[in-house]
Amino acid sequence: MSEFSKYLSHDRVDILDVKNKKGAIDGTLELLRDSPSISDFSRVVQATWQREEALTTGLGLGIGAPHVRISAVRYPTAALTVLKRGVEYGSLDNAPVRLILLVAMPEDSQAEWLRYLARASAIFRDDAMRQKLFACTSKEALWDLVKDV
Repeated sequence: MSEFSKYLSHDRVDILDVKNKKGAIDGTLELLRDSPSISDFSRVVQATWQREEALTTGLGLGIGAPHVRISAVRYPTAALTVLKRGVEYGSLDNAPVRLILLVAMPEDSQAEWLRYLARASAIFRDDAMRQKLFACTSKEALWDLVKDV
């Protein structure tokens, strides 16, 4: 397992067919619903949307990275989705988002969050890798692509 995939698993990656940002984030959040790392899923959902309303997590290059650090998370976990079509997200570069990496961390994990974001950013900045991610059409293909990066 790689530094990037250590918070992911096969059941927390998926391909979503959604029409908007709400569907994209909610669909990605849903992958965390039964995660043993989350003690209160509704608080994670609420905190994710509060964070998103305060400042967009659209990083540019077709990537959205909603994230929370909250006591309702026991240990770090993440979900990754590829969107079948880009959605308006309010990203810094105004480009539609095609990939969502949602990260939920315990409250006291600032340094860990920054390390993880740095690793994810390096992967997403690689144009060839980003295009491979966008091209995934099944959760199996997505997991095979990310499990060792």
